[in-house]
Amino acid sequence: MSMEIILKNYLNQPKIELGDRAEYVGASDVGQCPRKVVLSKTQPVPYDLQTLIRFERGNLVERIVEKALNHAGIKYDPQVEIIHPKLPHIKAHLDFMFSRQNEIAVLETKSVSNIPDAPYPSWIQQIHFQIGLVALNNSSLPVRGAVLVIDLSSGEFHVFNDYSHNPPLFDGLVQKAEHIWTAVRDGVEPDTEKGPLCTWCHYRQSCPEFVNQDLVDLPIQKEVEEYLSLKETEKSVKADLDTLKALIEEAVRPYGEAQAGEHTIKLKSSTRTSLDTKSLMAEHPEICGEFNKTSTFNRLYVS
Repeated sequence: MSMEIILKNYLNQPKIELGDRAEYVGASDVGQCPRKVVLSKTQPVPYDLQTLIRFERGNLVERIVEKALNHAGIKYDPQVEIIHPKLPHIKAHLDFMFSRQNEIAVLETKSVSNIPDAPYPSWIQQIHFQIGLVALNNSSLPVRGAVLVIDLSSGEFHVFNDYSHNPPLFDGLVQKAEHIWTAVRDGVEPDTEKGPLCTWCHYRQSCPEFVNQDLVDLPIQKEVEEYLSLKETEKSVKADLDTLKALIEEAVRPYGEAQAGEHTIKLKSSTRTSLDTKSLMAEHPEICGEFNKTSTFNRLYVS
């Protein structure tokens, strides 16, 4: 038996605590395109090994946080299932829940290759959905939440904090969950939400957002797919370069200049003067208008 098969057999095991995800709409579902969610429940596509390994990083982050909380002596409840009191097909599984006398706190963990400057919209929707369901089941206590993001490669982490129950936002997410559930139950075509993840969607080929009979079908599908694959590799390489650059800069910072084997490393401060066009436009718009320059260029969009 090959190592690939061994890994796939292990990583394909369903998480028992999540149950059959085709039988309910969960918190992670409401942050995604409804059509993708519905088809993943009704027409599931097996994941490749690379995707399964990326998923496993999320489990590793959960275990790290769990061990850290245990070491700190902090009481918590892991993998808590919260069900909508009136709609049993709507539920959430919380990574960690902290019950205190004066409040309830929810912690969602994420594994990433690069920590973003701001939380992704899907994370925000997920944590608000979790908080809302907890609030429905514990109406006497305030509920707040946070998203802990860890980059296992660089060792960096960040906490996106201070989320509290937002009834209008939660009601909108429940409506979205109901729409997803109706499409799953009745087999109707769900809504689509076009976004940056569409390129990697298994169901993109038949998606109404991308079906256009008026477009010429060029015989270069292989080349386009290779281009998209290389673009993704480019992102991964850049992330690795940024990580290594930060590590090297941190190591040489106390010395300014040092040796690493046959390589000499220098860290120098540089000053650059540039024109603050935003301030200039605000203070003297008439001058900026006189020196505006228009140029034409091509940009390639592939989705």
